[in-house]
Amino acid sequence: MTASFAPSPNDGLDHDGFDLEQHRKALPVLLERLRDNAGLLAGTVMFALALFALYHLAHDFDYDDVAAHVGALSGTVLAASLVLTALSYLALTGYDYLAIRYAGAELPWRTTALAAFTGYAVSNSVGFAMLSGGSIRYRIYSAAGMSAGKVAKVVAFCGLTFGFGLTAVGAFGLLAAPGTAAAMVGVPAGVVRAAAIALILPLPLCLAAAALLPQPLRIGRYSLALPSVGMMLAQILIATSDVALAGAALYVLLPADAGVSFPVFLSIYSAALVVGLVSHVPGGIGVFETLILLGLSDAGSHTAAGGVLGALLVFRVIYYLLPLTVAGVVLAGREVAEHRDAAVRTLRRVGSWTPRLVPSVGAAMVFAGGAVLLVSGATPAVQDRLLMVTDLMPLPVVEASHILGSMAGLGLLILARGLLRRLDAAWLLSVVLLGAGIAASLAKGFDYEEAVLLGVFLAVLLPCRREFYRKAALTDFSFTPGWLLAVTGVVAGSIWLTLFSFRYVDYANSLWWQFAVTDDAPRSLRAGFIVVLGIVALSLGHLLRAAPARPHLATQEELERVRAILKDQPRSDAAIALLGDKAFLFDDSGTAFLMYGVRGHTWIALGDPVGTAAQQAELIWRFREMVDRQGGRPAFYQVTAEALPCYLDVGMSLLKLGEEAQVDLAGFSLEGPTNKDLRYIVRRAERDGLSFEVIPRESVPGMIDELAAISNAWLNLKNVGEKRFSVGFFDPAYLAEFDLAVVRLKGRVVAFANLWQGAEGGTASIDLMRYLPDASPFTMDYLFTKLLLWAKERGYEAFSLGVAPLSGLDARALAPLWNRIGAMVFRRGESFYNFRGLRQYKQKFSPNWEPRYLACPGGLGTARVLTDATALISGGVRGAIAK
Repeated sequence: MTASFAPSPNDGLDHDGFDLEQHRKALPVLLERLRDNAGLLAGTVMFALALFALYHLAHDFDYDDVAAHVGALSGTVLAASLVLTALSYLALTGYDYLAIRYAGAELPWRTTALAAFTGYAVSNSVGFAMLSGGSIRYRIYSAAGMSAGKVAKVVAFCGLTFGFGLTAVGAFGLLAAPGTAAAMVGVPAGVVRAAAIALILPLPLCLAAAALLPQPLRIGRYSLALPSVGMMLAQILIATSDVALAGAALYVLLPADAGVSFPVFLSIYSAALVVGLVSHVPGGIGVFETLILLGLSDAGSHTAAGGVLGALLVFRVIYYLLPLTVAGVVLAGREVAEHRDAAVRTLRRVGSWTPRLVPSVGAAMVFAGGAVLLVSGATPAVQDRLLMVTDLMPLPVVEASHILGSMAGLGLLILARGLLRRLDAAWLLSVVLLGAGIAASLAKGFDYEEAVLLGVFLAVLLPCRREFYRKAALTDFSFTPGWLLAVTGVVAGSIWLTLFSFRYVDYANSLWWQFAVTDDAPRSLRAGFIVVLGIVALSLGHLLRAAPARPHLATQEELERVRAILKDQPRSDAAIALLGDKAFLFDDSGTAFLMYGVRGHTWIALGDPVGTAAQQAELIWRFREMVDRQGGRPAFYQVTAEALPCYLDVGMSLLKLGEEAQVDLAGFSLEGPTNKDLRYIVRRAERDGLSFEVIPRESVPGMIDELAAISNAWLNLKNVGEKRFSVGFFDPAYLAEFDLAVVRLKGRVVAFANLWQGAEGGTASIDLMRYLPDASPFTMDYLFTKLLLWAKERGYEAFSLGVAPLSGLDARALAPLWNRIGAMVFRRGESFYNFRGLRQYKQKFSPNWEPRYLACPGGLGTARVLTDATALISGGVRGAIAK
């Protein structure tokens, strides 16, 4: 990769937002990255602590105990758990029923039940209930005619109802069995009773407030209407029933000798549920199980811990996985049923979408394949199959296959990241490792199930070779914190599973070197040790890599390369690269480039990369990866619709910024009735003494003083400062790069604009445009009209009149939030920018409007990207505020 990197000539700070000194400060960067990943780190820590606690709590069971309890569960017990689960989800629909009444809406019970069941089935498993379950509710309720505000009320009401239920059940459990909770936290039973009273006290207070305050509460400019007493009592009853039924669904699965009463178990269940919810771990997995084991142990239960874990495993399937599967089928069926025609069209287009889906699907399959191999290496082989294999091949082959399978699993976890980046080497190595994994699975114990699964993954990946076209090295991309934590989490889970599966093995130094058919533990230990070494080597390699250099502004040598590239480019807007206030990223051939600027931690590329379609895709990927290595925030500003698939491929979200006016020169003429107003303006301007001329670039330096006087007068008239980055500013060296269009009044220049000219048959446009305050009111219309005629005579296909910000954004109810905000600002923001007037002015030349977008990571960071882009264009925050 060829890029512009060198020490900055500006002593650490330049005029356009490149605060290089700030980038050298490692501590602020580290703190910001820790803050951005705080939720992810918290969830990871909780998950790791849960694994540690589970291992030490499970002191009296082994791998077989879990399987034995699961196999011993009777059909009656499973049916009882299923019925209790169904009743719990039925109670959950009551949450939404009450919430809809509270919001003042009327919906059929069928719609309410659908939204409640699917919303809770998804949020229970993936966590983040407000986001996951709330989005499903919005999709269903908005389609039924409910406004977004009422849907928000429903989501908030449901969350409050669930809190009522947890509070009531938890307090009841503490009051019923204070000794258990006292033993868990090490305090007297009286303290637990006092805590239970404090926990349940808000419920009667809320009821009293509902009875005594019929009017809405006013908090500042907001008002809150309390539910009625009857509705609040219904909330408490329904939520309490839900929590109790869910706890009962687990309670019936526990071993018969658990020795814990249901009220005591409910207090343990409620506490585990709360901690699981606040842990940020999806579904509270690991955390919930740890608290249940700990609670039962402190409650005096002497049942086998393996039986408890077996019950928890079955509960996960019945209460979480089964409803999630049903909800997925129901939602998919509903979408197909309601949009049959759209579904048919989607199926017909699936071929065109496949290239964009392949990297994500391939990465997910390869990552899953790696996890399967690591889990298989951590668990005992089926003895009958192992004996059959050793009859066919020597023991050293079996031993080597075990290690090879785990190494292949780790390799697949790492390569999944490369597949997501469309690297050809990642595809090739993934195919090789999947094949090796299949062979290892069969050789180490005839694990045909995982071999078949890996074979399916391989069969899907093989025909997709052409979708992995990037030639970048595997070492040329960075691992995000989330990806590293995911890989580490899978490896840590496999190690925990090894220790769990072989808990009662008599560990000794000689164990590592025992080689026998039935020695599963040594094989798993050796494989796990090599996998850990691989993780350590990968982590050290990333930690010890040289810090990438910071960008610098373009050098004269780089500007010469840019000039050579621009000569063959049909698009004229790429000429902004010659402004000299941006850095460049060149491709390997040196025939394509991307220009960008840096503001704080935001790296903003301007426009699409300059080059062929293939070169554009590669430069977008390289820029994305370069910014990742720097710990920055990538963005692409004012990109075109044609290149959108490339930005979607690298994980960007899209916001429409406005529309660019492109005049089709083939159809432009002053003849006929269409442009009679422009014809009148030209005749009137020339009658008043105005004339048009294009001055060659060689003559521009001799006019700089005259042009500077016009520019200063224009800036004073507008009371603004110079902009930069996406538009030109007055600079003699920059103006000398281009031909200049001028309007004269009796020989004196009264207006000028520098001309951007693409290659023959391409587009032309202008950038810097200035005029004197006392110029004729027809001056600029005259200038534009003559420029269009001039460009048409020289064979240009189109002439760009620039972008109209926020133009073309739709304000419909189902449009994205940004579009609705932008459309409102476009209509009503005349006091601080003439959005509508600018579009109307350009419309008089009958242009074609082409959309322009911002591509950025999305989420809350979008606001920061927009702020940094505005500051970069305005020359800083002060300039943005002043303008």
